[in-house]
Amino acid sequence: MRNIFLAACGFAAAACNGTDPVKVTPLQGFPCDEEGIAKGVSACYAGVIDGCLVMAGGCNFPGLPPRLGGTKKYYDGIYTAQLSGDTALVWRRVGKLPAPAAYGVSVTTPDGIVCIGGNNSEGQLDTVFCLTLQEGCTVLKPLPSLPAGIDNFTGAYAGRRIFVAGGAYAGKADRKAFFLDLDNLDKGWQPLPDFPGPRRTQPVSALFEKEGEYTFYLWGGFAGATDGDPVTLSVDGLKYETATGCWMPVAGPKDADGVEICLGGGTAAVLEGDKVVATGGVDKDIFYHALIKLPEGYFEHEPEWFNLGRNILVYDPAVDQWTVAAHTRETARAGAVLVGEGRIFANICGELMPGVRSPQVTLITFPER
Repeated sequence: MRNIFLAACGFAAAACNGTDPVKVTPLQGFPCDEEGIAKGVSACYAGVIDGCLVMAGGCNFPGLPPRLGGTKKYYDGIYTAQLSGDTALVWRRVGKLPAPAAYGVSVTTPDGIVCIGGNNSEGQLDTVFCLTLQEGCTVLKPLPSLPAGIDNFTGAYAGRRIFVAGGAYAGKADRKAFFLDLDNLDKGWQPLPDFPGPRRTQPVSALFEKEGEYTFYLWGGFAGATDGDPVTLSVDGLKYETATGCWMPVAGPKDADGVEICLGGGTAAVLEGDKVVATGGVDKDIFYHALIKLPEGYFEHEPEWFNLGRNILVYDPAVDQWTVAAHTRETARAGAVLVGEGRIFANICGELMPGVRSPQVTLITFPER
């Protein structure tokens, strides 16, 4: 899959040079088969299969915005777009999810794209399945269900295991974490120790495997005031090591001026096998105050006022350090999904501000080492 993905995106890789180390390329084209979806979605399921971008589900407000009483709509279409040397994506509907859904986790594995949990207008979902493509159509293979319905959580894949953490259970943020061994499905989702510190919804994560041991990283997230706990917004990071069975602190992201960043609402993926790339996220000050009390006129502002994260960030676990690889409004989103591998990624959709989605898919290309 990697060679196909790299070859298909060669036009972007060729544009990288010493003065422009990261190439950011907005791509044209978005699905329009379902009424309302052309406005873009957030919190969709996505991945890459044999050089094709795959996108499924997601949600938006196709009619009135939420401030005017608009209703959120969930989608069930599964779409593919072949990556090529063109800057236009031609999307084709190839199937349907079991139900309209968003706010779950999706990870690309050698077996296919595993879609986990989420929610829709009926409530939270505990369903898990592996999505593959056969002769241009989708095949959905059921996998062990989650221990409970979970949404707004994070997950990552490496070494035949999927780790998930955080999110909401019965509508409340939690500290739970689980893993699924794809070679031992009969064991189902096995619990990990709860992570310490504040509860976290919409955090980001990454997973690494070496010689049978796993290290799971967790950053960002936030939680409203529930059960006597105050509002929290996390700018720190944690890691869980299977070798020790413990959670430990790691560095949180900072911008070029050393100001702490919240990756809550952002997205992350493994870069070149040994680093992490992250995009988007909320402004820690604006969003924190909104969690405490929504200011009057909050939804009346232009998207720029919400100051969603414009940094493309890279974390190096070897030195526990973050750097800013690029700064661009093209990835300033909440609820986007970042997919790809090696050094080329697609940043898919997300919202420009509360209730306003973007149909934009943006290619991010890192230079050769």
